[in-house]
Amino acid sequence: MFRTPAVLLIASLCAAPAFANLVEKVFPGKSEEAVVTEFEASLSPLLATRLKDPMKPRAHIMDGKKEVFVELTAIEGEEGTWTELVPYAWYKEISEYAYTPYGKDYKIKTSDIPPRSVATWYDAKRRPATEIVGLACWLATKEEPWLANAKLATFTELKKDFKADVDAWLCAKHGWTAPPEGLEGVATTDMATGEDGFLYLTADAKTKYMKDLEDQAEDAYDLLEDWQGGDLKSKPGARKKPPTMRLDMLMVRIERYKRAYAATEFIEKKNTKKDLTAMTEAVKGDMEYIESAKFKAEREGIDGDWKAAAQSYDDLLRLDPMNPDMITATAEAYSKAAEISDGGRKAAEPSAAARAAVLYEQLIELYPKALAFHNHAGVNWLASGNKKKAKAHHEEVITRTDNRTDLTENEQKNREYAESQLELMK
Repeated sequence: MFRTPAVLLIASLCAAPAFANLVEKVFPGKSEEAVVTEFEASLSPLLATRLKDPMKPRAHIMDGKKEVFVELTAIEGEEGTWTELVPYAWYKEISEYAYTPYGKDYKIKTSDIPPRSVATWYDAKRRPATEIVGLACWLATKEEPWLANAKLATFTELKKDFKADVDAWLCAKHGWTAPPEGLEGVATTDMATGEDGFLYLTADAKTKYMKDLEDQAEDAYDLLEDWQGGDLKSKPGARKKPPTMRLDMLMVRIERYKRAYAATEFIEKKNTKKDLTAMTEAVKGDMEYIESAKFKAEREGIDGDWKAAAQSYDDLLRLDPMNPDMITATAEAYSKAAEISDGGRKAAEPSAAARAAVLYEQLIELYPKALAFHNHAGVNWLASGNKKKAKAHHEEVITRTDNRTDLTENEQKNREYAESQLELMK
């Protein structure tokens, strides 16, 4: 999701000559209208070129009222095929999910891609002036002057010789009177992505921006509280309400919040500082508690007491219920505790099999592409006595692998297993 960046204040002052001309500096002899026309015409060829790159263009689009994260998978002329992205792995180093195309396809004309998504294709810290200035001119025509400001300011902080011309251009677009000392650079951090950047503002614009930022800081803090569960006082392992975000990801969000809103009065309040410290300690404490306590569950499993192991894992799962690794360990323990036999038609503990099936369905929600979770859910539902749900999961594996010539070895094995289970249930 795209959000207006929050700020840390960093002065970057420079005078702006009255006749500075950014477009003439970067595109000698061309009008701004011509630059916009050429930029828009370059988008589809750009997509065709980047389709060959390992990291392909991505975008956020609306499907009705639902926002969908998509990646370009094909393009023909001015129309691209954009495929829904789903999580498929976890990058521990950055505490973020990795995404892969898997889901609904959308046919979208390049001209219909939201400007905010187009802007993400151009890294202001690395792309040349022709691209960033062209993008800014185009964004201004799409009623995105603040996004144009962010791109130009971030670019210019690394290319100071553009400062005077950028100041003049931004003042014209925002309707500001250019201050003699130039526009002030204000550092930004996007809490969702962690991306740092800049905005250029007049004194009055900064005052208004900071006022808006105060409101954002309070709203964002409320989000942190919701994600953590709102219980900062209980001891590690004894939270009254479970978190709604995996803990390692939440820890990163807390640090980004501190960076993003460091310039606000809200974050400087004694109670806010105290609560942020308590929240950090609560999340860290629960993570350390889980790491220590899970050895008990692992030992119970090694000793063959899978019923006890399953309960121990389930107790820990309540502390980090959105963590796929914890869900997987708990599901596997319950599945083993069920003592499933005869291809799933028998189980010593049907209720344990049912709990495992529910957990595997949670994993399917987190990792939709993982066919094995459907087969695991199917076997456990069958062992619990629910043949209808079992059949539905195995049939889903067949549906997702039908009429395909590009099946991986893993997908082929999952299909064959699903076929054998469906045959068993006849």
